Amino acid sequence: MAEDTKAVLKLACLLAIGLVPALAELVIEPSRGVAVAAVGSATMATVFVLWTQRLVLDAHLLRLKENTLRDDHASLQETSHNQARELRDARTHDASTGALNRSAFLRRLEETIARDGRLGKSLAFLLVDVEGFKAINIERGRIGGDAVLQRVVHALSDATRGTDWIGRLGGDEFGVVLNECEDPGPAVERIFASLRSGVGGEGSVAIHVAVGAVTIENPAAGVELSELFRLAEGALASVRGTGGNLCARRSMRSASDRQAATA
Repeated sequence: MAEDTKAVLKLACLLAIGLVPALAELVIEPSRGVAVAAVGSATMATVFVLWTQRLVLDAHLLRLKENTLRDDHASLQETSHNQARELRDARTHDASTGALNRSAFLRRLEETIARDGRLGKSLAFLLVDVEGFKAINIERGRIGGDAVLQRVVHALSDATRGTDWIGRLGGDEFGVVLNECEDPGPAVERIFASLRSGVGGEGSVAIHVAVGAVTIENPAAGVELSELFRLAEGALASVRGTGGNLCARRSMRSASDRQAATA
């Protein structure tokens, strides 16, 4: 039975309880019936007020219950979203540094090359290596080595834009993709400056990196990742072991340019 129907029936019962005795007295003894009717009306009014207050209280409790359920539902949704994000991050991010892991980085690199190719934009790829990391790891242990890698990722993040991104390719080697970038030089200088500014705390170690930078001038012409990494690793090899904070640059020629050069 609907709540409104129940309420109407309750009110009818109250009216019957209050009026029936009064009507009977009016028929038997009119003067006494008036008094009974007055008492019945007062009783009815009191009961009606109490009943109305109970309805108001029930409605208030119902609203509180609805709000609680709504808050619980929102909290469960937020927890579910957080857990899904953590699971997604665990699959795509390096646990030690928070940067993209190798597989996620390579997948995103291919997507970015395709996108910038459609836009007709050039982009740049940086291969970054921490100088003397093996000695740092031996001296400071695994925890100290991880702290150094985290500082490197922090410096790379500070030096790049929100549209750029970073991945850990293995060991102390990182990759950086600079979207819609024709000249990686300013970003590389910001990386060096950020690493220098991070030194100063007690027990902190100076961190130097070597960078191999490759500009992909025409991604729409086709990019082979093996060729891209060959160029970046060659550039990096020319400055690795020199003390760090040096960058060697290369430009990736399109497939048609390479064919024309060898014809």
